[in-house]
Amino acid sequence: MLSIFFGYDKDAILNVDTYFNNTYDEAYFDDPFVRMIISKVDHSEVQDRQCILSPVLGQIPPERLSGGAKALILMYEEDDFYTDLIVCGRNCEKLILDIAEKKSIKCSLSGYDISFDNLGDNDHPTPVRCENDGSLLRNHEEFVLKMLELVGKKIPVPGGNQG
Repeated sequence: MLSIFFGYDKDAILNVDTYFNNTYDEAYFDDPFVRMIISKVDHSEVQDRQCILSPVLGQIPPERLSGGAKALILMYEEDDFYTDLIVCGRNCEKLILDIAEKKSIKCSLSGYDISFDNLGDNDHPTPVRCENDGSLLRNHEEFVLKMLELVGKKIPVPGGNQG
């Protein structure tokens, strides 16, 4: 299941490039699902653990993958990876839901870039849990309405200046 905190969360990793480049395991690239992520998001093909063939850039190391591909790989491979989905493009939506069908993942969403058009279809029947209020979002419309309600809303900080 996918759980999302709507709004800015200072604990979410925003610099996915640096995090990935310093933590990834070469064994990730042996996994067929990771290879599929790279194919679908970056339209590239894994040649081996250190070489990816990009139609635009030629042969590249894993560090040159897009931020979206890196975020998806980390969501899939690491159990405690927590990022803001603003680092992902719309081309990542289906794959985020695919990963959430395989394992529980938690993310935040501080922008309006992701709307999960496929949420609730036959391939993605599992709802998204809203971390803000515990509600379950079962389809695209419910997701968008919750996002519009909560993203950008000022959240009071205990003991902080409310001005």
